[in-house]
Amino acid sequence: MKKSVTVIESSEGRIKVGCDATVCSGCKSEMFCRGRDTTFEVENPKGFKVEKGDRILVDVPEGKATVSVLLSLGLPLILFLPGYYLGSLIAKSEISMAFTGLSFMGLGFLISALIFRIKKHYFSPTLEDKE
Repeated sequence: MKKSVTVIESSEGRIKVGCDATVCSGCKSEMFCRGRDTTFEVENPKGFKVEKGDRILVDVPEGKATVSVLLSLGLPLILFLPGYYLGSLIAKSEISMAFTGLSFMGLGFLISALIFRIKKHYFSPTLEDKE
C-alpha cells in the first residue's frame, strides 16, 4: 500500500511524516486508528535527501499490515479461549472462567505490544520515492 505524505522532520535515516485522514482510507486498520495522531516515523533505507515540507511516497506492504492486525487483535482473541478453558478447570463459575479468559486476552495484548516494540523497524513504513 503506497501513500503520499508530507515530511515534518528529517534526521539520520529516520523521517517523521504527517498525513491527512483521507490518506488512510482503504487500510485494514483504518477503523482502529482514526482518532490517533496522523504523524509517524518512516524508514529511509535508500538514503533519500528530504527536507521539511517535501512530499514523499511511503510503502507499507499488505503482508506487514495484515500481520500487524493479526498480532494486535487476533492473538488476544485466540488466547482468550485457552484462558476460558483453564478457568473452567480451576472453578466451575462463569465469572472465574470469564476472568481467566480476559486475563489471557490481556496477556495477548502485552505479547503483541512487546513484539511491536522489538520489531518496530519491521513494521515501520519505508520511503519509496520523492514526489
